[in-house]
Amino acid sequence: MSLDERIALTLYDRIFQVISGADPNSGMPSAFESDKTMFVLAQRGMVLNAADYRNPWSPGNTDGSIQAAFNIASLVDEIPAMNHMYSPTGRSVSDVYSKMVRMVNVTEPPPPPEVQRRRDELKKVLVERVKDDEGRDVERPTALADKEQQAFNNYQDAYMAYVGQWAAAQADPNLKKVWPVVGAQALQRPKRAFADWGAAGRDEVAAVKGELATQNRSQVARAFADAQFRLLAYELVNELQETFFRTTISPSDWAGADASTWPQFTFSESTLKSDFSAEATSWGASAQVSVGLWSFGGGVSSSDSRVSMSGDTTDVSLSFRWRICPVYRKWMDGTLFKLPNWDVGTMTGAGGIAGGPDPLMPLIPQALVIVRDVRVSANWSHQDSEHIDSAISGSASVGYGPFAVSGNYSHSSTSDKFGAQRTGQGFVIPDIQVLGFVCTKVDPCPPK
Repeated sequence: MSLDERIALTLYDRIFQVISGADPNSGMPSAFESDKTMFVLAQRGMVLNAADYRNPWSPGNTDGSIQAAFNIASLVDEIPAMNHMYSPTGRSVSDVYSKMVRMVNVTEPPPPPEVQRRRDELKKVLVERVKDDEGRDVERPTALADKEQQAFNNYQDAYMAYVGQWAAAQADPNLKKVWPVVGAQALQRPKRAFADWGAAGRDEVAAVKGELATQNRSQVARAFADAQFRLLAYELVNELQETFFRTTISPSDWAGADASTWPQFTFSESTLKSDFSAEATSWGASAQVSVGLWSFGGGVSSSDSRVSMSGDTTDVSLSFRWRICPVYRKWMDGTLFKLPNWDVGTMTGAGGIAGGPDPLMPLIPQALVIVRDVRVSANWSHQDSEHIDSAISGSASVGYGPFAVSGNYSHSSTSDKFGAQRTGQGFVIPDIQVLGFVCTKVDPCPPK
């Protein structure tokens, strides 16, 4: 296997291990449900202009930018195909979901009054309806639900940072030797976060959600009616009169945070893997990493041409700061996908949203994998030095594995360009870029 392939597939597997794996000795639950999660990695990252996403408008920040709120919603709205390599379908989560909710036909008799009353009682634990500044009825989480969600966010962040440290230690013989001591110290943060999550109402909220899911199976019409109200409550319009649904990414300062606090990923040729997961192999085949790490032209899911690194390039090492940033759509009710006795008329048939051939929404992005301060160094050959010079000039769109080295900013209304910076040993890419998405596999629906 070529060096190009080993670098690319090692990178996929290390990130995948943090997302789906867990330290078996930690005793802590994983941050994501591995059986319902797929990691899709771009052929080339999407570099973002951080200024486009800072200070978004929210009910608690009415002086914030509506356009930034729109940009965040748009960034995570594209539906990927069911593939380990990121390939947008051209459809959006908000469009498919909102049409599903608004076009639904429910085919079941109304439930008994006592069932309706119990469902209403359970909902009051999680959400409340209030008036906004304009006097409109809106829905928001109760103080308990909001506190529990924030505590879960903190645990999710702490646990993923810990697993990142654990995965790095397993790949480095020197770090692995001291991990029993270092790991015990590192585990204290997620343990405290897990305890805080419990104190914030974890078990109570889980019990309510579990019973509510059962009640919803006999109150499908009410569940969809509530979903329609929730859509309206989170609907916004930007300066260009474009409608969107307010979506948030955690942590709130992800676009402007001090990256020195982020976990660091580092590897060199000596720590590259030689055997890989089926997921990494699938991604590598779609991304054509066997053809080479250097890519020219194209974008996140294709390139015009690819070139292998020269055999004269040696001692390649790579490092970056990275985070996995969860996405929250309070306007979406994911339990609807599991409910019986509904269809969407002419929109699509059974399994047409998920589960059938060519579904409209097989995956929903639930977290961003973002990196900053990507540094690549080596003893470069003359040929590879020329590739770096081409990227530094900014005159071409260039990628190195899943990293964008130069080109135009993604999801930007401007035509501004970015480019790597030369270092004595290679190059550095300081900008934030999205390498891929952690996605939830949507339950098969509509039901048969």
